[in-house]
Amino acid sequence: MKSLTTVLVGAVIIISLGGCGVAANQTPSSPSSPPKPSETTTVTPSPSIGIAQELPEISVKTADQTSMQAIDFLNSRKGFLAGHGGIWETIDGGQKWSSLSHYSANFHGIQFVNGQAGWIWGYRTLMSTENGGNTWHVCYHGSSPFISVSFTGRQTGYAIMGTPSAPLGSGGPGYGLYQTGDGGRHWQALAIPFHPLAVAFRGKQLGWAVGTSHVWRTTDGGKHWFSVYRYGESLPMSAQITVATPKSIWVTLDGGSGMSQTSYTVIHGGSVAGWRVVAAKSTAGAGPAPDASPSAPNAPELAPGPFTAVNATTAFLGGVSSAENFGTTAIWATYNGGQSWISYPAIYGANGIPGPSALSFATSQKGWLVDGLNSTQVFSTDNGGKSWHQVFPSPPSPVRAISFVTNDWGYGLGLPGQPNQILMTRNRGKSWHTITQLPLSPAWEFDDSGNAMDFTTAGTGWVVRQNHLFQTINGAKTWTSVSLPHWTAQDTLTRVTFVGQDGVVGSPYSNTCWWTVNGGHTWNYDQHETFNQALTDINRVINQEVHRVGQPLNMAGSRGPILWVVFQNQSWAISSNGGLSWTMHSFSNSLAYSANSLTFTNAEDGWLQTGPGRLYRTQNGGTTWQPIS
Repeated sequence: MKSLTTVLVGAVIIISLGGCGVAANQTPSSPSSPPKPSETTTVTPSPSIGIAQELPEISVKTADQTSMQAIDFLNSRKGFLAGHGGIWETIDGGQKWSSLSHYSANFHGIQFVNGQAGWIWGYRTLMSTENGGNTWHVCYHGSSPFISVSFTGRQTGYAIMGTPSAPLGSGGPGYGLYQTGDGGRHWQALAIPFHPLAVAFRGKQLGWAVGTSHVWRTTDGGKHWFSVYRYGESLPMSAQITVATPKSIWVTLDGGSGMSQTSYTVIHGGSVAGWRVVAAKSTAGAGPAPDASPSAPNAPELAPGPFTAVNATTAFLGGVSSAENFGTTAIWATYNGGQSWISYPAIYGANGIPGPSALSFATSQKGWLVDGLNSTQVFSTDNGGKSWHQVFPSPPSPVRAISFVTNDWGYGLGLPGQPNQILMTRNRGKSWHTITQLPLSPAWEFDDSGNAMDFTTAGTGWVVRQNHLFQTINGAKTWTSVSLPHWTAQDTLTRVTFVGQDGVVGSPYSNTCWWTVNGGHTWNYDQHETFNQALTDINRVINQEVHRVGQPLNMAGSRGPILWVVFQNQSWAISSNGGLSWTMHSFSNSLAYSANSLTFTNAEDGWLQTGPGRLYRTQNGGTTWQPIS
């Protein structure tokens, strides 16, 4: 079961959701400052805001339009997803999911205290289950959003709530710490000597909270609090606190953000060694990390995400890495209480952690990650985050390149988490299966956008990976590395394209390329032309069209007499008669500047793959494109 993790949420979304058969809910009042220790603040009842509005049921068919934000596995097979519009459940380790509840709330947190009692929460709505997730009920809805939630059993829980217009910065979004004794239906404010940001309890009496300048501890259920660590004067923009054991407490503090970067600090405490900063990240765009000294261990990458602890010494932190390897989502691990961190490369094909509760580990080796800002992908690891593979939706689609040889038959390169996989479809791209993999290690290697696979016939194809060119002559069953003249390990190969018998291998960022005019039987070497320059120059028909349009070339291809050319301004042209005449097109706004791989089998039927790996099909020569679900 995932450790107790609570999150400070900066953004506030106004949601109208009601009681679902529950008695009138109660909303805490909004004091202008936190209550003093001697004060007793009670909850003032208020009527329900509205009736629960049901949404259409979410399912695997709508995964590409559904954003799940929180994930929690109770064991290696049973887990839950919560997000925009409802709750999903799996009983097979994440391969198949069923919709349990669908309401118009945006849930971002999940916690189970045992195999039966659990809660999910959004900004103003708390739902609970008492039968292991089979049924869920709205137990609370109020006008103030939940900032942080921590339950200790079926009845007792704690929550930090904010204000409807909670601003970030000085003062923070939270205004009070509240306790429930009836499973979340009614809440009473606790008198505390600090401004609360995040809370986590272990048992009914022992708890911790992140507050103004300090980490606080209580041993009597929140009646009295005392400081156990001082982290500085500035108020973090957000915080998380995770209790692995009573002597292993993890705190993350998020600082400023800017230039796609967020400064942050990870603190570990509670043991005999005391409290200490175990990782900190300061950036030019986001400023200094909270409570970070110059000697603090450097934290990984650009921005933090979800944090989860498996035991006293093992913890995992998800976050945003620099755009590399067709992915921006990365996981970092510590196995020694934060003394050192293992920084793993970005997960291939994963491009956006949707929330701070998007990571769950059942053991130190087995874990799950929900990825995708506008869709839902579930990744799993069996080796402590070293490598990941997509388990939902399954089977996944290729993310690196596609090449179709008939209307039904096509090939693909790369699966999420598995960059060297070669795939095939026989039903026009609706489903794919792996037929082999390239003879390469799964080590990280930069992948540029643009076509990395091209089949010139049903049996003969070319692929570029890890700066190597491979060829197959038996329909992708086996691949052979091609020896290019004067090639060295420092040469960059990221694209391969054939237009008839004319082919080019190289990179748009390197002044070295290789070209052939006889279908790849022999290759020539040029040190002063980039890939796009060589592709423009080598084929007369492509050259004429580039000069006619007056735009530099970005991509080109052919299938018999069908030719297509994509220009750097994302306009493109297609010819059905070998280049004698052309029809101009432009991609829609949703596809503009995201085309990664384009292939046609005739004048009407074509397929497009975007940078994030989404597949589209046209049946009218490119006038309109429809996603392949």
